Amino acid sequence: MENNNDKLSFFKEHPIIVNLLAICIATLILCSLAMLWLNIFTEHGKYKSVPDVKRLQVKEAVASIESAGFRCEITDSTYNENFPLGSVIEQDPKAGAEAKSLRTIYLSVNASSPRLVALPNLNDMSVRQGESTLIGLGFRNVTITRVQSPYKDLILSITADGRTITSGTKLPLSARINLTVGDGEEPQVAEDSIEAVNTDEFTLDF
Repeated sequence: MENNNDKLSFFKEHPIIVNLLAICIATLILCSLAMLWLNIFTEHGKYKSVPDVKRLQVKEAVASIESAGFRCEITDSTYNENFPLGSVIEQDPKAGAEAKSLRTIYLSVNASSPRLVALPNLNDMSVRQGESTLIGLGFRNVTITRVQSPYKDLILSITADGRTITSGTKLPLSARINLTVGDGEEPQVAEDSIEAVNTDEFTLDF
């Protein structure tokens, strides 16, 4: 009895220690409950396979990701002629990766229409400079046709997808552009024509 009374008197005489002990016990209990809740909420140790949504339209991709238990966020929109318009080009994490539920899957989406770029004025520009300018703007399908002309390596005309175009025309970056360029050779008059002209000049009527 005396031992119990001593303990009670000790606690009564040192209330701060009692309060500290109570706080420590409460903290331990709360931390344990919090960890238990986090494990349940995040499904600790449980992973799911990320679905493959590349080339799917955005609505289909989002539905597939959410039905698999993940979140979805579109981070970028660009144009890629190798993918259907409005479809997913890239995803992060990749398809088949293991991720926790509610993990955000980031998507890069193909634009719904190709980006158009205004054609600069390339007439009378050197073929090297003109081709470099087009490639710098993002055009990749550039070909060159040489024709007989005294203006060597100068751009004489431009066609895109088979039609003649002028500067300022807006084109998709996938357009097939052809530069008609001079070869630096003077047109030659046929010898038969020269002889015919000379004969006409020196024919005398008797």
